[in-house]
Amino acid sequence: MKRFIGHFGHRPINSIRAIEVEQYKASRLLDDKAAKETVGKEIRRLKAAFKRGVEWRELDVNPLASVKAPRGVRNVAVRFYDREAMRRLYRANPSRAPLWLFMAHTGIRRGELMGLKKDSVVGSRLLVESTPDENDLGRTKSGKWREVPLNRYAKWALRHLPNPLVTVHMDTVSDWFAKDAKLAGIGGSLHRLRHTFCAHMVIAGVPLRRVQLLAGHADYATTEKFYAHLSSEGDFNAVRTLRY
Repeated sequence: MKRFIGHFGHRPINSIRAIEVEQYKASRLLDDKAAKETVGKEIRRLKAAFKRGVEWRELDVNPLASVKAPRGVRNVAVRFYDREAMRRLYRANPSRAPLWLFMAHTGIRRGELMGLKKDSVVGSRLLVESTPDENDLGRTKSGKWREVPLNRYAKWALRHLPNPLVTVHMDTVSDWFAKDAKLAGIGGSLHRLRHTFCAHMVIAGVPLRRVQLLAGHADYATTEKFYAHLSSEGDFNAVRTLRY
């Protein structure tokens, strides 16, 4: 949104023509050398935001309504940490190790971590929600609450974390992780802990449907797209079951 406003300024929304948005899209691809996947994501998010504005009658028109988002070949080979990488991360900064361990064993998103308190755990299950909306209702990215059982690692981490778990801005948490990951020599971003949560379950043979529910993916296709190739019941095992 900041990039879009930087390009169009504070013009009235109904003065922005679709052809100008197409030119903006072309500029991002040709001048900025942005990947099709990146520009496609930007356009889809902008279109969705403006569409919601029209639905709420905050906007009169959606200037992106007829603009198609470019699509490229998406890399679905997600990166995740193995056991040794996680150990190096914990050793890099022992004071923050419980936080990274908790996130890696619950799969919570950065936004869901904000303001999370220990009373969100009920009967060894973490009730995951994000910052309450204007109606004081907790909303996750999918718009649904979910429950994540705490294993022994997550329970240990929770005992060693303050209440609430973090009191800083979410960007600060990302900066903490980037610093610790660099010190550990493993690289990556905070979101890779969530990929680690999902990937290791799939590798261990947990059904994709169960992973979807625990991760809070709104669409099963998302779980399948990113993690199906990691399943222990891969293609060779699949065809090996044939007996006719």
